[in-house]
Amino acid sequence: MTNPLGAVGLYAEFVEKDSVRHSDSEGAVAVGGDAYFGDPAKPSGFSVGSRLTAADPAELPGGHSVVVGGTLYANNVVLDKGTGVAGEVVNRSTPGRGFGVDGDKVRTGTSPVDFGKEFTELRKLSTGWAGVRPDGEVSADPSGQGVFLTGTDAKLNVFAVKASDLERAGAISLKVPAGSSTLVNVLGGSYDMHAEPTYGVWIWDENTKGFVQDDYNSGSDAFKQVRSKLLWNLPQAETVKKNHSSRPGTILAPDAAVSTGSASYGPGYVNGSVIAEPPKPTETPVPTPTATTPTSSATTPGTPSGTPSTTAPAGTPEETPTTPAPSATPEGDLATTGSSVGPGVIGAGAAAVLAGGALLAFAKRRRRAS
Repeated sequence: MTNPLGAVGLYAEFVEKDSVRHSDSEGAVAVGGDAYFGDPAKPSGFSVGSRLTAADPAELPGGHSVVVGGTLYANNVVLDKGTGVAGEVVNRSTPGRGFGVDGDKVRTGTSPVDFGKEFTELRKLSTGWAGVRPDGEVSADPSGQGVFLTGTDAKLNVFAVKASDLERAGAISLKVPAGSSTLVNVLGGSYDMHAEPTYGVWIWDENTKGFVQDDYNSGSDAFKQVRSKLLWNLPQAETVKKNHSSRPGTILAPDAAVSTGSASYGPGYVNGSVIAEPPKPTETPVPTPTATTPTSSATTPGTPSGTPSTTAPAGTPEETPTTPAPSATPEGDLATTGSSVGPGVIGAGAAAVLAGGALLAFAKRRRRAS
């Protein structure tokens, strides 16, 4: 399929309902409901579009890198590229200690995106892709703590795996030809990376002839080609929980609330993009502010040589980047998820709900994700 997402493929985060976001997103962001960007109680802000090119905003609906169908509750929100539109803008910052939105970049108005229509199509796509016959091999390592996904097709490799089986895997390893697209159908009503937990995803790097753990700048160009065309499809999921480890590729969960972390798990990178349907956030629109300036730190698991080990990384990052923007650079005829060059940064504070969307497998173009 060529560009099946249409306008949705232009966004790094595409959310049907409400979204709570901290830190930053390197691509464009669209939220159908209310958006809680930045939090003066943490404290935290939220920046958008640092990896968009100067020409990218013109391709977005209305030319906006931020679209919020409901109310934007803003604390230290910065648009690096483009402009924004929201039904209403509420300044959540503490007077004299911050700002709602930096500059006159977000106007009030009607959303140029029909979220209901787009998500109707996204659900059809997700259901259809779930029915594709798998041709890849799914196997477990002898210890039972790792899952290997192995495919040999030069164009498209399809896998089907139960969410419960994937949850039990301490390590997930993918080996497919560089340049091929990968569709992983994860079946089940929920998926929790923190359950065991899963402490890493490895991708076979044809240049180095070994598995490389996904991280912000992992691997050679061959590694990044695989990552850029990797789609995790969760057609049945109602909840998806992300832990501290990095996740490569696009997550398509059109009926799921996607959480990047809480007080007890995560957050971590999503080196790709996310499409989801999060519920209304439970935090109040204007929490008690503090005057401190937010800082960010991340603990990155080490990269194994050869087959991944089963030793969990020491420490859990307090606030780690997540989803990338796609790149305008074409990559052949198959899809990209927007994560080939490297992950875009979307930092997510604890208990934040992340949802978004960008290019799925089988779309032709991507946006910068380095």
